[in-house]
Amino acid sequence: MPSHRISLLAAFLTTAPAVAWAGAPGPITFDDALGLARQVPRVAAAARAVTEKVELDRHISSAPYNPQLSAQPGWRFQPRDARQPEVIVEVLQPWNLSGYADARRRTVVVEEDVMRAEARASALAARLGAARAWIDLWAAEHVVEEVRREESIARELERLVARAAALGAMTRADVAEASAYHAEARIAVLAAEGEVFQRGLALARELADTNAQPLHTAGELPSPAVPADQRSAEYLDRLGALPAVTLRELQARAAQARQLEEQAARGTFAQLGAVLQRDAPGGLVVSGLARVTIPIFDHGERERAGMRAETARLEGEQRDAMIAARVEVAVSFHEVSHSAEVLAVLRDDLAPASRQAAETRRLIFERGGATLLEVLQSDRAAVAAASRLCRLQAEHAWARTKLWLLLAEVTLAASNGGGGS
Repeated sequence: MPSHRISLLAAFLTTAPAVAWAGAPGPITFDDALGLARQVPRVAAAARAVTEKVELDRHISSAPYNPQLSAQPGWRFQPRDARQPEVIVEVLQPWNLSGYADARRRTVVVEEDVMRAEARASALAARLGAARAWIDLWAAEHVVEEVRREESIARELERLVARAAALGAMTRADVAEASAYHAEARIAVLAAEGEVFQRGLALARELADTNAQPLHTAGELPSPAVPADQRSAEYLDRLGALPAVTLRELQARAAQARQLEEQAARGTFAQLGAVLQRDAPGGLVVSGLARVTIPIFDHGERERAGMRAETARLEGEQRDAMIAARVEVAVSFHEVSHSAEVLAVLRDDLAPASRQAAETRRLIFERGGATLLEVLQSDRAAVAAASRLCRLQAEHAWARTKLWLLLAEVTLAASNGGGGS
């Protein structure tokens, strides 16, 4: 199969170095586009955010409260012979007795997992966006080649008709039709060139090229190996590892963890310490101090209500994301096989037959055996078939590539023990 090729991609996604990028002046291959997608600002920032959080989380203290120090200076007025300064100093250390420290650590771990899932989702979206933009640009570039070829044929046809009309073999109406057809071909070239420009800028945007100049493709369309339709059920059962699904699940767990953390923060806690009192005349008293706060009235319901509601909402979104992922992958499996069938008919039958018909009709016309209208109709049909072929080749490549990237994420998550990046 297939699955070993997907495993290779998973290895590439985790180990391959990012391609150096300073706004490439030359054409870009599909592999280069995937590599460049790894360092677009939103992907790099998401990965850096994980690093920053993990680094600071390591320094979270196991004691959630800081010591408290209070001083109460004063002056004794009575009796008169004992007038002198006095001071009371308290040192207290609060301790939560409801497991707040452990709840904080559990919340931190889940929050880090959420950020890793966000980074994975951002990276996958960038790869999908770059792949789609590159394939769309490839299609536009090849369509413009077909349209330019047709424009050159229309130009030559106009020349032949004008020469024949000068010899009296063609009418003015024939000349007008040939001229109109050539003008129509020139307009089609301009439209196709405009699409290439826009698609080139779209690829530049996906790859974060700050030059704001259209890019160009190099090389052939990607054709990654993907599983056959018969294996779709095997992968549909593993889609919980996709970033969009994992992210919602982890976000729900994080909301639940924050709720438990808030409940623990409002639980029982004690303050233990010592009191030092300098008493006149010349007295010194040292005593212990213990205070206990018991959660009789407030259990953090105000804060926890929103967190519980958030948990319920995210659990629903996780189930919805799972359904959406299953449908998306099922459609991708179908699109791979369906587009392959249509492509085979278009590539092997319709396009070559249309081109051969146009060329043959043109030869017959030059020998006087066909009308100009028949030639124009044949040429238009040939151009339409060639353009459809380019776009369908691109659609088939996109269907395979999209499925390839999605299943690679599932394989990557499985190799990492169920998730994470």
